[in-house]
Amino acid sequence: MIRTFKYPMLALPLMLAVSACGGPQATNEEQTATVTADQPGFEDNSATPSEARSQATTLAERLASGKLNRDEATATLEQLDGLVNDNMDDFPEDMRTALAGDIQSARDALASGDMSGLQEAASQIQNRLSGAVAAPDAG
Repeated sequence: MIRTFKYPMLALPLMLAVSACGGPQATNEEQTATVTADQPGFEDNSATPSEARSQATTLAERLASGKLNRDEATATLEQLDGLVNDNMDDFPEDMRTALAGDIQSARDALASGDMSGLQEAASQIQNRLSGAVAAPDAG
């Protein structure tokens, strides 16, 4: 009787391992990774100046909305800060210092738990960026 079950018991783990490697979930994850990598700002696919400003404005609007919990606000602020710092040359030179100051104000407000202060700082960022979004790309 042991011989009868020996080969099916060995085949089952092998079949499960093989089916997991080529399943639809693995294919979907690969497609998602490919589509994500094609988006501006990922890997070697840098964002154009107008895309960077537009994305930063969208993130600032999200922060200013007041609809985010603390964790979401933290993540959104990190995204905004990273986007601005990685693409600083895409923002008008006369705006850069004020933009960095507004982001620091938002960080300080978030660190102290002042969500209304965070919204105010995000509104300042949004107002600064709204003028930059209308500006043409520099190249």
